Amino acid sequence: MMQYFGLKQTVKMLLAGLCYLLVHTVWAAPTGFVLRIELSPAVCKIDASQKRTRQCLEGYSLTVSGLMPEGVNDKTCETSSTPALTPVQKKVLMRIMPDENVQARLWRNVGGCVSMNASQYFRLMVNYAERLDMPSEVTTPTTIRISREGLQHKFLQLNVGMPASALQLSCDSIHRNTQPLLTNIQVCYQANGQYKTCRVEQVASSCPQQFAIQGSY
Repeated sequence: MMQYFGLKQTVKMLLAGLCYLLVHTVWAAPTGFVLRIELSPAVCKIDASQKRTRQCLEGYSLTVSGLMPEGVNDKTCETSSTPALTPVQKKVLMRIMPDENVQARLWRNVGGCVSMNASQYFRLMVNYAERLDMPSEVTTPTTIRISREGLQHKFLQLNVGMPASALQLSCDSIHRNTQPLLTNIQVCYQANGQYKTCRVEQVASSCPQQFAIQGSY
C-alpha cells in the first residue's frame, strides 16, 4: 500500500512538472513582436512567383506579411490548428492580408507560441497595422527616388515615440546593376505595444543611402 501511494505521488509530481513545462515553454508569452509589411508593387515586380497572387493582380500598395513573436522558442511555434475567424474579422483582415492561404500558413507557423487564439492574434496584427501611419511616399502611384534618412525621418514624424532603431527598411533589385527598390518595412514592438529597438540582426538596413519606391501604376 505504501508503494502504491509512493508511486501515485511520483506520478502527480511528474504531471505537475509536465504542466509547468507546457505552460512556461510552449505557451510562454512573447517578449515582443515585429510587424512585417511588404510593398506590393516592388515585390510583384521582383518576385515572379508572386505575380499571380491577389496583392499583385488587384494592385495593392501595401500588404502585411506577419506579426512575428520574439522571445519564444521557434521550434514550438508550429500548430496544426486552422484560423477560426468571424465573417467580419475575415473582411477586415483581407484589407491588409488579402490571401486566406497566406493567413492560414502564417497562423500555422506562429500559432503554437503566441499564447492566444487565431482570432486574438489576427486582431492584434490588424491593430498594430492600423495605428502605424505611413508616409505618402510609401504608397506613391509613380516610382520615386528617396534617401534612407529622409524616409526614416518621415516615419518618425508621423509616429510619435518611434525611435529610428525600431524601424528597418529592406531593399532588393531585379538584377545586380538595377536600381534597388524598397520591398519590406519592419517595425519592432514590446509585448505591451510600445516601440522598441530591433534586435541586432534586424537593425542593419539592406537599403543603400538612395533607393527607389516602386509606383503602384
